[in-house]
Amino acid sequence: MNDQANVQRLLENPREILGLEARDPRRAEAFWHGLSRAERLRAVLACQGSERLRLIVLAQDADTLVRQLPPDEFLATTLDVGPDAADALVAASTDDQLAYLLDITGWQGERLWPQRYQLWLPAIVEAGAERIARWLAQTDVEVLALLFAHWFRVVKFLTSHDEQEPPDDLPGFTLDGVYFIEFRQKDMQDYASQVLVVLKSQTPDRYTQILEAMLWESAIGMAEDALILRAGRLADLGMPSRAEALELWAAPPPKEAAWRALPTKGETGFLADAPPRSDAALNLLPRDHALPALARALPQGARDRLRAELAYVANCGVMALDVDPTDLEAVARAGREAVGLVNLGLELLSDGDRSVAGQILERLGLAALARQGAQAIRQLNARAWRLVNEGWLAQAPGGLHILDEPLDRWLAGLLFPHPRCYDQLMGDGREYRGFRDQADLEHARRGLDLAEFWGELLGLMGVAIDQLAQLSPELARGHQPLELKLTAVVGTFLARGELGLSGLWPIPAALAPRAVAALQRGLAQWRERRAAESVEALADPAKAEMAGQLLRGVLGRIQRDLAAVDASKVDPRFIASLVVEK
Repeated sequence: MNDQANVQRLLENPREILGLEARDPRRAEAFWHGLSRAERLRAVLACQGSERLRLIVLAQDADTLVRQLPPDEFLATTLDVGPDAADALVAASTDDQLAYLLDITGWQGERLWPQRYQLWLPAIVEAGAERIARWLAQTDVEVLALLFAHWFRVVKFLTSHDEQEPPDDLPGFTLDGVYFIEFRQKDMQDYASQVLVVLKSQTPDRYTQILEAMLWESAIGMAEDALILRAGRLADLGMPSRAEALELWAAPPPKEAAWRALPTKGETGFLADAPPRSDAALNLLPRDHALPALARALPQGARDRLRAELAYVANCGVMALDVDPTDLEAVARAGREAVGLVNLGLELLSDGDRSVAGQILERLGLAALARQGAQAIRQLNARAWRLVNEGWLAQAPGGLHILDEPLDRWLAGLLFPHPRCYDQLMGDGREYRGFRDQADLEHARRGLDLAEFWGELLGLMGVAIDQLAQLSPELARGHQPLELKLTAVVGTFLARGELGLSGLWPIPAALAPRAVAALQRGLAQWRERRAAESVEALADPAKAEMAGQLLRGVLGRIQRDLAAVDASKVDPRFIASLVVEK
């Protein structure tokens, strides 16, 4: 038997047993079988992919361990290892597990996709006649008929007084002299013929029913029926419909915010029999966020209930965002967005108090928390739309693109159909992700505040919004059109002032070197004096702070743009801080 300290260490880091197996297989096997089946199942769930499979096959009761996996965990395991390595998993699977795998991976949106469905057929066939027969028995006639139609064509021949022998032009494969089959795919012929043999020998009536459906039933009608039946199976196994999944983004009813009046989940028996699950959904978020941190402190039963809820929420993200469930990276992104909504809603309702957040988790469902998070994001989305379509940006050349980075990125993210959080640290050419916590929300809100305030600040500087069109780059520059940015607006405004020019127009080309030199001389003084005057003109401390931040930022960009420029040799077309006449 294993001592409790070793058991606990294994459950926290089950990779240790795999390392032990590499060094001492006999000791590893003895240690592994010294655990209870429940402990081994939890250790399996704590791993992923090939490591999970290695732990399973190490067990003498591997088939039982596989069958104890919830359908979504079975799906994740088989997708991680891939069709070529999933023979043992498919062979040991329950009918529900295999149906879930095929219903999720064998469809593209709402359409059966035979090429994807049949990826798992070799593993089913390799498992033997009994597994093939069980799959055939639990699969809808409509699905089998559509799948078979992709594999082969059927011709029916019935003997008559005039014709006792089948004609020579019939396909060459038949099991009964009535239905003759011409295979369309050579690479699937061996597998398909084995399926047909089992179907004919085990359930001859079902064999006839399916082939008759292929001959006489409408493919469109069968596809519609198959879709309805699939939806029912998926709902029974915890996968939401798309309409149900979109409820995460719906407006929350008032009672969901009044969580203190709700009974605890334990009192209502909510998910009382939730099976063990992995931390895959929790691991989509950083460990220091409220939701993962609280989950780690929960007792085992409560944590299983939370994991089950999170699995549902992650599936909502996959369904609502129309993600291909076989694209593991896209599935993780969709799940992360949905789980991030939960974490955001939890932080908002608890106002960052972890003890209060724990009480909320005891009472309020995770879908309700996601709605709270989505509502906060939606409020920013509405403000962003008003700014772009009705505010000062509606009159600005290029709209939101007149903003400098990163304000233009923050605002653009808030305008997406599913508003996105701008994150310049993501890498791999990506800039946006889902919102995850209050910090994300506050950064977005701050960016929106600054973007809204820029219109007021321009007015304080003496720049009318309708004047901005006079600096439109396609009218002002001869080299190539460039986006007009606020840095160029402010730089041009300052340069004209230093040159004694009134109004807001492009700098005359002949004066461009003087404008650059004047900016280089006067920029430091302007930053100290004129910026301070603009800030002091604001009675509202919050606006004064924003004005200071914006002016320091834009003047800093101008200074960096001109730092290494030789004013006597400058080509004004390549000065980003000025708009120069053609």
